[in-house]
Amino acid sequence: MKRPILSTFCIALLFFIVCAYVGYFASVRIAYRYQQSTSFSSLGPEEARQFRDLVQTLQEFELSRILTQNTQESLQQNINHLQNLRAKAPREVWPLVDLRIATDHAVIARLEQLANKPDEGNIHRQSADTLLRSLGWQDVSEAVLNEVADKQLQSRLKK
Repeated sequence: MKRPILSTFCIALLFFIVCAYVGYFASVRIAYRYQQSTSFSSLGPEEARQFRDLVQTLQEFELSRILTQNTQESLQQNINHLQNLRAKAPREVWPLVDLRIATDHAVIARLEQLANKPDEGNIHRQSADTLLRSLGWQDVSEAVLNEVADKQLQSRLKK
């Protein structure tokens, strides 16, 4: 039985497309593995471990930002998580973690202020004040902390 030339051509074209896709996919994977193996070949074992620890810490740090909601409970859990993260984080990441902890304290203080609970808000405001001063901030007045908290709340609402 003879097949029409059009159906034979279509089958051959389909076979070619599938083979081209599989070949492309395989070459991309091979190139990625090669690039990955040579990217950090200049690092020694200790430097590679330090780099890996730094990347893992920054990933966990960013993930905590994504998962935190604008509630006092969520922010307090994030503060506790970040304090634990700071304890095992590389020293060069500590200022970033401290800044996030301070902004979370400022947001909680602002939420407490809006809920007419000034005493509870003052505790968090003082914590934010202490951390920001340790980072070199000169002006940590209530107005500045409220502005920081408001901007943080607005940015989280845009997520």
